[in-house]
Amino acid sequence: MTYKIHTLHRGKFIWILLGGLFAAGFALSYFDIREIIKIIVLLFCIPAIMFLAAKLSYQESLWTIDGDLLTIHKSGKTTEINISQIEYIKNHMRSGGNLLAIYKKGKSSPNRIWRNKLFVDTDQFEELSMQLKERGIEFIIA
Repeated sequence: MTYKIHTLHRGKFIWILLGGLFAAGFALSYFDIREIIKIIVLLFCIPAIMFLAAKLSYQESLWTIDGDLLTIHKSGKTTEINISQIEYIKNHMRSGGNLLAIYKKGKSSPNRIWRNKLFVDTDQFEELSMQLKERGIEFIIA
C-alpha cells in the first residue's frame, strides 16, 4: 500500500518566508511614504510570500507499507522503518500542516517530517494514519 503525502523542506520554507519578508521590508524602506502604509503593504505581502515559500519548498513523499516495513521516499532519499520498532508517532498539529515525529524503541531522537496543507490538494494522510493505527501504532496528538 502506497500513500502520497505532501511534505515541505522545513529549513527551505522558513528561509524563503523570512528572507522574503526581510527583502520586502528592505525594499519598502526606500520608498518615501508614511510608515503605516509600509506596514500595511508588508502585511499584504505575507500571503504571497507564504505561497511562494510553500511552492518552492514542496516535496512529495511516498509512504509504502509492505508487510512490517514502512518506507518513506522523499526528495531522492529513502527511509526504511520497521513497524514493530515504532514506539509511537507524535502528531504536532499546526495550521499549515503537521509535524510528524516518529519515535523508535530505544532511540531518543525521532524522524521528523513536516506535512504540508498549504496551497495543495488533499493527500492520503488520513488513510495512512488509519493503516498505521490498525497495525498497533499509537498516534499522540501534541
